[in-house]
Amino acid sequence: MKPAAFVFLLIASLGAFALVRLLLPPSGHEALQVKSSRQCLECHAGVASEWEASQHRKAYENPEVRKLSKDFQNEECIACHAPRPVLSFRPGERVLARQSERGLGVDCLSCHLTPSGGVASANAAAASDAPCRPQLTPRISSVDLCASCHNQHKTVEQWRAAPPELKKTGCLDCHMPTAYREGGRLGRAHEFHGGHNLAMLQAAVTLSAGRDDQGAWVELINDGCGHNFPTDERSRAADLQVRWQNADGSFGGWQHIYRFRDPYRDETDLTNTQLPAGETYRAILEAPTPEAAGEVRLLYRTNPFLPDDEAAEVDRVSLP
Repeated sequence: MKPAAFVFLLIASLGAFALVRLLLPPSGHEALQVKSSRQCLECHAGVASEWEASQHRKAYENPEVRKLSKDFQNEECIACHAPRPVLSFRPGERVLARQSERGLGVDCLSCHLTPSGGVASANAAAASDAPCRPQLTPRISSVDLCASCHNQHKTVEQWRAAPPELKKTGCLDCHMPTAYREGGRLGRAHEFHGGHNLAMLQAAVTLSAGRDDQGAWVELINDGCGHNFPTDERSRAADLQVRWQNADGSFGGWQHIYRFRDPYRDETDLTNTQLPAGETYRAILEAPTPEAAGEVRLLYRTNPFLPDDEAAEVDRVSLP
């Protein structure tokens, strides 16, 4: 290489290096002080879009929650619908409500802010030079983190009592499955699918019906859920219904068979009829005639008083 060409390449290389150093933040720059989840949304667009569509995001503003809590006159509900950072409490300890930005519901800081003001991550290879300085915090992916809110109605206790094949390794296996991020990085989905997601409801239980020497029967098996069905909010209800075919081929109206639900404490005339993980509910049906054809369906209600046409039809099976 000619001397002049070498000098030119050297100068160009030094110039490019200087430009990169100028554009990159200095290695010793002060960590970003995270005070609001809105700061997180600026860097984590993919996660943010998932969270924006989640029930965690809607936890405080959801009209259904507002109605059931009498617009949060029942103040004990606020703690889990707008919680302070969970990591500031002991594992499994009930959280307290925060005073600011309650409209963000269960936001980024609810799960990710550490007591020292840092940002917790489940990623062992978290980029320590990122503005928020994420740090590996194993507890963030543990059942105990979820328990601070989701064990108020004993969901985590139900999970601990579930068969091993349904428990898997914890809450995240079902509610935060793995997802690919920008650049092929592997992370966790933040939609937090649960009772508002039809596909998840359908994967939780199996509905079947048939006939034997006892007559027509229906079964519901909790064979895909690591806790009771339904669980958590006591407003959740799942109803089995049947309808019978008339002689002209038309169907009569839907008739109630059974309701699965954990009632509120003041509903003293009701008992807990949830279906535990791995267990089966079976009922013999009273057909109008021994040979009558029919249909059985399972409806899921996020509010026990929702009319049938506003409930989610999880499954429907025929009785030939």
